[in-house]
Amino acid sequence: MLVLAWILLALALVALALFGVAIVATIRHTRRPVPVIDAGRLEPVTLLKPLRGVEECLEDNLRSFFEQDYPAPFEVVFAVTEADDPALEVARRVAADYPAIPSRIVFSDPDFGMNPKVANLRGAVRAARYDLLLQSDANVRAQPDYLRRVVTELVAEDGHLLSSMVVGVGERSLGAMLDNVQLSAFTAPGCVLALRVFGVAVVIGKSMLFRRGDLEEVGGLEAVRDVLAEDYVLGRAFQAAGKRVILSTTTAQNVNQHSSVEHFLSRHARWLKMRATIHIPGFIGDLGSNPTALALLAFLVSGFDLRFGLAFVVLTLVKALGDAYLIRATRGTPLRGWHRFMTPLRDILMLAIWPYAAFSRSIEWRGTKLRLGWGTRLRPDDGPLPVRLVRRLFYAIGAPS
Repeated sequence: MLVLAWILLALALVALALFGVAIVATIRHTRRPVPVIDAGRLEPVTLLKPLRGVEECLEDNLRSFFEQDYPAPFEVVFAVTEADDPALEVARRVAADYPAIPSRIVFSDPDFGMNPKVANLRGAVRAARYDLLLQSDANVRAQPDYLRRVVTELVAEDGHLLSSMVVGVGERSLGAMLDNVQLSAFTAPGCVLALRVFGVAVVIGKSMLFRRGDLEEVGGLEAVRDVLAEDYVLGRAFQAAGKRVILSTTTAQNVNQHSSVEHFLSRHARWLKMRATIHIPGFIGDLGSNPTALALLAFLVSGFDLRFGLAFVVLTLVKALGDAYLIRATRGTPLRGWHRFMTPLRDILMLAIWPYAAFSRSIEWRGTKLRLGWGTRLRPDDGPLPVRLVRRLFYAIGAPS
């Protein structure tokens, strides 16, 4: 067991070194200057806003997209699948305050596919007036220059699909803080590391910029209507078609203020399950890139050897300092007060849910219970494992289920 403890500690040190590489890569990426192009090259844009329910700070999030400093025409298309969705009242109220910005509401077909978000997005895409489309989630807030910056990057770099690094902002509860740290100090730098070190463009659908014509060339939303990780699959499809995928230097702000720890665990367990069905080495790498968790495991396996306990404390402090630095670098504002001392808890909780994500394939997404297959292909959730086994047994012997 002591040998295993030393191996785990060695892996923790490797993970910490990789974390350092991610910090350097992220700083270099975020400090890249935005290209300068003539304003006449900025194309008209349709902003697609699929809605479902009233997200935290929904009104302020929507207002941020109406208040874009963009010299070309742009419009906002809201999409819902239910006529009584409470988000509609908020969208109508916000749109009424900006009569100069064209906007409209469309009703999407909820039966278009297994992925509720894609089904909703399809209605918005079909209603868009312009070819250039910016899709962003309802919990995303944009700085006034966001649209100008991302369109400039796409045009200047001859890109076809642009994805933004996602950072979490606004935390007031413990659960929101955990979520925001995971986004700002793991997800965002992880995307940069994948691109700059391994040459893999990871697309996150919180905010994506693309042309409708390019989307149709790779199969359209029909190609991803039954997969959960539609953003990742679209990114791979664009690359396979020889279309350039860009990771923007401009961040998209995911607003989390009052969410619970349970919400944090549920959300990131779902993301881990997606990675487990998309790329097994990457899923294993999630655990291997968590020095705090690996050092804790080494301490436990060693039988609480004080040497490993000291190593755990030191690695945890170094990792926490790195998290604090990354959070300030990616989103521009530091954690406040006692939140600064809670970042190691996020690493430990991610360790706790990792084994669950390795074996469970049940998810609840936008109120719908589903099961994940390989490549995050979706199918209806047909119950827990014992029930599924009994049902298959009945089918095998020809008995009614």
